[in-house]
Amino acid sequence: MYDPVEAIGRSRDDLIRGGGAFREAAAALGPVTAKDDSGAVTVTVDAEGRISSILVSMTWRNSYTAHSHAAGVTEAATKAGVARLEQWGSTVVEADERPSGRVVAPTPLDADGLASRLSEAVEHDRSGSVYASMQVMSELLHELVDSIEDVRNEVREHLTREYTGRSASGHVTATIAGNGTLLDLTFDPNWLDSAHPANLGREATQAIHEAYGRAGGDDVATIVARSPLGRLQRLSEDPVALARAMGLRS
Repeated sequence: MYDPVEAIGRSRDDLIRGGGAFREAAAALGPVTAKDDSGAVTVTVDAEGRISSILVSMTWRNSYTAHSHAAGVTEAATKAGVARLEQWGSTVVEADERPSGRVVAPTPLDADGLASRLSEAVEHDRSGSVYASMQVMSELLHELVDSIEDVRNEVREHLTREYTGRSASGHVTATIAGNGTLLDLTFDPNWLDSAHPANLGREATQAIHEAYGRAGGDDVATIVARSPLGRLQRLSEDPVALARAMGLRS
């Protein structure tokens, strides 16, 4: 006999298992460092893909002027980002091609899967009717479908929105997109002429980090978490709460 509770649980477990390679690749990512073509600028991005440090060599003026120096930083940052994506992609392929069982899923399809735990949660306390429970589940699914487009639009807006930050002294201004891409970096040319190379990298990093901070309140994880999609995700991880939401447990 078809059991909708089991079907829901198994669908969720299948999705989690299928994403194992992506989770493994993300967990394996580490810092990546790259230089611009001249070798005058070195940029390191962290495991999250954000710029963590910028180093400028003593000889940067051999390759750049006060007005073109920012282009060197952007070039090195772009190279580091590309290298990180290549690292992630190769790890995904390796994990996907690995023999079954090597990629660990947090909720495998066994006795500990959501379907089994949900069945256990309602086995001795099926206080609601099947019809009423299916009505609730139908409402939850409609809520999910309706929210997907809203979440998609909000995420799209966030990823293209621009956030600006300044260094502590105000000598450097950085603009990033919501996805973390460095869009613009502006140095005070008068300060740049006499500043020590170490200060160039330090203040550029400060400005970028302040821009990251401004974007942080609207990151994708936060957008999803506060949406109906996030609510259903949390319910899927708590069989007792899901059973209560469906009226299967008092």
